[in-house]
Amino acid sequence: MAHHPTPVTGGCLCGRVRYQAEVFLHNGYICHCTICQRSTGQPAEITVLIKAGTLRYSGEEPKYFQSSPDGKRGFCAECGSRIVWQAIRAEDDWLTNVTVGSLDRPGEARMTGHICADTQLGWYDPCPELPKLVADEADLLIEALRAELRPEGV
Repeated sequence: MAHHPTPVTGGCLCGRVRYQAEVFLHNGYICHCTICQRSTGQPAEITVLIKAGTLRYSGEEPKYFQSSPDGKRGFCAECGSRIVWQAIRAEDDWLTNVTVGSLDRPGEARMTGHICADTQLGWYDPCPELPKLVADEADLLIEALRAELRPEGV
């Protein structure tokens, strides 16, 4: 995996929420979990991880909804665009991610795999050549990413 952070900018549909961050642009994931399906209204959510501590807002900050014990989802209070999944615990900030569609240049993102493929809708199969992990295997992915991406001492 190519874990090199890239400076990016992005924001919501109406432009009120704007951000800049360093993201792992070539390590994107397609998440098929039912929470992502419901929160986006789509068959999956496509995201890239943010280098911990680099996310900054230059416009309004998103409004948040805590969707699980581990994270909250940020969206524009005006237009509703989904922007970010942010970890609740500070030590898990390295798991914070932004939606690829919110990037100013989404075409530069590259996907490296699917997660929660056990709840993938049968008629939706983008990037079928990429590895697929079921929900029970997500912990393996998180542990691998933790070893490679988490800042020292965290």
